[in-house]
Amino acid sequence: MKRLEWLRAVNSAMVPIAGAFLLVACDAERQQECGKLQAALKPLGDAPSAESVKRAHDAVGAITFQDEPLHEYAKSAAATMTVLANTMDLQADPSAPDGTNDVVATKLKELAGEEAEVTRYCSP
Repeated sequence: MKRLEWLRAVNSAMVPIAGAFLLVACDAERQQECGKLQAALKPLGDAPSAESVKRAHDAVGAITFQDEPLHEYAKSAAATMTVLANTMDLQADPSAPDGTNDVVATKLKELAGEEAEVTRYCSP
């Protein structure tokens, strides 16, 4: 009987330890994925070109995320980059429609906000 009680005590002590280990492992994986996403977004800088936006879009799309919030941030940033790159291409045409510059400015602000959200989420 005492052996059974001892086993229960050991098992109940191991559960929190195992949970803490999994939390640390998940946090390390999340930090690695954060680094990949931040590295993919970093080349955009303050005044990206259509080509740099397309490269960043492709780099983000090549990352597989296990962390669900990071996956959503990446998906949102990729959608913004798609519109931004296409609008920047259109902006280069002399016959670009009115409002093209406004769309580019708006999408740049959105992308900066998404980068800030990733930075906030990835901060320890």
